[in-house]
Amino acid sequence: MAAEPALTKLEFEVLSSTDNACVAIDADLLKELNEIDEKKLARLVRIMELWCGGQQLTAEQYNGNEGRAKRGDLNVMLQAFKTHKVRLFGIVMRIDRKRTFLIVDLDPAKKQNKADPKILKRAYGRALDLTEKAGELK
Repeated sequence: MAAEPALTKLEFEVLSSTDNACVAIDADLLKELNEIDEKKLARLVRIMELWCGGQQLTAEQYNGNEGRAKRGDLNVMLQAFKTHKVRLFGIVMRIDRKRTFLIVDLDPAKKQNKADPKILKRAYGRALDLTEKAGELK
C-alpha cells in the first residue's frame, strides 16, 4: 500500500486505508505496536478497517473523547482505538483529502479501565506537536 505524500513527510506509516479514510501510525511506534499480543493486534486492525469503512464503533472499540490538549491557539481532541486493555491514542484530521486517524501513542498493557495519566499526558504533547507539524506542511 503506497503511503500518502503528506503522511510520508510526517513520518507516519499507513495501517488501514480506503478511498475516504485512513489510519496511520507514527513510524517510531511500529516496533512497540508489533509487540502487542497477536490476537489483540488483529482485533485492533479489524477495528481500524471498520473505522475506515465508516462503521459505527462500540465503546469497547473506540473512545472518541480521551480529552483535549491545548497549547496556545492549538486545541486537539485525543481519541483512541481500544481492545482488551490496549489503547492506540491519536487525533483525526484531513490529510490528502481523507479523514485520517493518526496514532501518536499507545498503551500496550493498560492496568485499569481509565487511561494511564502519564501516557495520556505524553500523547497530548505528541498530538499537539503533530498538529503543529501538519500545519507547517500546508
